[in-house]
Amino acid sequence: MKKVILSSVLLVISMSLWAQTALTYKNNALLSGDVNVYREIQYTDPGNAGANQIWDFSKIQYTGKSPESIIKSVPSKNLSGVSDFNLLLNDTGYEYFYNFSENGFEEKGLFNIEKEMTLVYSDPIVKMKYPFSFGEQFSDTYEGIAIYKEVSRIDVSGDYIVSADAFGTLIFPDRVIKNALRVKITRDGLDRNMCGSTVSKSVRYLWYAPGMRYPVLSLSSMEYQTSTLEPTVTKTAFVNLEQRDENNALTNVDEPQNQVDKSDVSVILFPNPFSEQISYNYFLRKELPVSIELYDMTGKNRLQLVKNQVQPEGLHTGELDGVANGMTPGIYYLRFTFDKKVVISKIVKI
Repeated sequence: MKKVILSSVLLVISMSLWAQTALTYKNNALLSGDVNVYREIQYTDPGNAGANQIWDFSKIQYTGKSPESIIKSVPSKNLSGVSDFNLLLNDTGYEYFYNFSENGFEEKGLFNIEKEMTLVYSDPIVKMKYPFSFGEQFSDTYEGIAIYKEVSRIDVSGDYIVSADAFGTLIFPDRVIKNALRVKITRDGLDRNMCGSTVSKSVRYLWYAPGMRYPVLSLSSMEYQTSTLEPTVTKTAFVNLEQRDENNALTNVDEPQNQVDKSDVSVILFPNPFSEQISYNYFLRKELPVSIELYDMTGKNRLQLVKNQVQPEGLHTGELDGVANGMTPGIYYLRFTFDKKVVISKIVKI
């Protein structure tokens, strides 16, 4: 009977720690009246896909530019052919017409007054489906007509693929954010007019953090090729870390009080629970002496992994082999000592 009870407890712990992040209409849909100020950064590698990733963006370089995006419900001007919309996004000179519902949202059209360009979709783009969790994916096709200066017509079509391809920990210069969900968006387009055609491909990565309605990080790469000309590639990147906090914006993988860490150190463990090995990662914002010890539930010191070792600023990784160290199923504690700061993390061996 005791074995059955222990197994049930471990299963509950396992399920709670591995709950997936999810985007929802309630917590992540655009809100009319919101203004987001994005800080532009130099483009950097988006990193790997998969569960329990660690993305180290602690060395990002800011460009000094801070564009705004404004969400509203009344358009700057009417867009002929688009009537069923309920929200608009004004961003970098473009005004996008969206139709939001609890199931997701579509892009119905857009215009740019300065460029004298309009685009109306006969087959709109499904840009998001709610709820949307790690491991999920959907695709959509789109068609529309763009008009430049009321004369030149371009037929627009393409494929749009959205996948929640990763979750993990984001490391920024001033904070560490756990349980961020990454969404990858791929768009393959074809623009045709009387003079020829343009093929385009874009890949965009968006990271959503617990307690934040809008992406905290965006990396975009766009490639255009017209006829026989060499392709043109444009890359952009932005962070949006100072947005309004929302309560429980995501269903979290870990304990919510530990989602955003601005201290000198941050500890990350995965997988947890574990069967054979568990990896521990910690990020130091300055050089510190480090000790790592393993304790069991009785408070007995089972193992000294690192002893008073002075380590430099940056990301550090290590592994605890539960099998080699004779760990039986149950609850243990890893004690990290960073100079005078102590962090105790509960781990579960199954």
